[in-house]
Amino acid sequence: MTMILRSIIGLAVCFSMIIPPADAQSRKVRVAMPGYTIAGLSFLTAKLNGYYGGEGLDVELIAMRAPTANLALLSGSVEFSTVPLLGLTTALRGGALKVLLVHFDKPQHVLFTKNEILNLKLLRGKKIAVAGPAVIDDLLLRDFLAANGVDGGRDVSILSIGAADTRVASLIGGAVDAAMLIAPFTFTAKDAGFREFAVFKDQGFFLPSGGIVARDETLKSDPALVERFVRASTMGFIHSRDNRTGAIRVLTKSLKIDEQIAAKVYDSSRPTMTADGALSDDSQKKMAAFVAKTSGLKDAAPAEKGFEFSFVRKAHAALHGKGWQPGS
Repeated sequence: MTMILRSIIGLAVCFSMIIPPADAQSRKVRVAMPGYTIAGLSFLTAKLNGYYGGEGLDVELIAMRAPTANLALLSGSVEFSTVPLLGLTTALRGGALKVLLVHFDKPQHVLFTKNEILNLKLLRGKKIAVAGPAVIDDLLLRDFLAANGVDGGRDVSILSIGAADTRVASLIGGAVDAAMLIAPFTFTAKDAGFREFAVFKDQGFFLPSGGIVARDETLKSDPALVERFVRASTMGFIHSRDNRTGAIRVLTKSLKIDEQIAAKVYDSSRPTMTADGALSDDSQKKMAAFVAKTSGLKDAAPAEKGFEFSFVRKAHAALHGKGWQPGS
């Protein structure tokens, strides 16, 4: 009997060496992401280069419009979203969300207009395309107009058109007189002869895009998952920050654009990237103030309520300790 028992135990040990335990299997992680654009470069890089797989994560990047992504996160339908602006807005309204990483802290949007619209006076009464209400391009446009004495709700018609490819098509087709665009669609508009009316990275705005947002509940209940996801995403961030050739390759493959366009997209966006995925206290306050103002929040929560950068700092420390460097 003892011999039989020993044999069974021996076989069990052998099988345990062959069959990985359930804990070693990849953890499915759902991430809400508003389309494959430059804003998602950290996450596209981390997925394409296998950084998530290296952390034992099977990450699904699910395309959905920014407001839907925020709702999906709040409902628990996804573990993370990549829409830090709406995450911050929700947090300042008292919602239990935190921004954990920010890829870009300056807007990459450009307002393109028909060539004959040379100034703000000629912009009055015109139709301007944005992605949707209360998303980045809409907030930027309304604040820019207000700062120049133009009421976005009365003096111009701001139309929610949807994705950037639809907006640029509406501009070229004549359905609108102007459109808020990001690369590579800015190049499309410029090549079609439209005018760069306002370049928002030069307007002094501080706005987060391409970030990680999570529920407070997830930070408390599953910090190990958060650490793994943030660490792999930070690797994607570092790669895209420091490896131009590699970043262009990711953009070419993920956005399905040619290498020349990808290089232009990268080079135009690189100056708007944060230094390390975190924000200084001053930048946090400026972003929170802008969001509170444009969202009409009179009793906004303090800026620190919306941010939690301890995970990204821990990720940098771990990667530095291992001497990790981004490959090709």
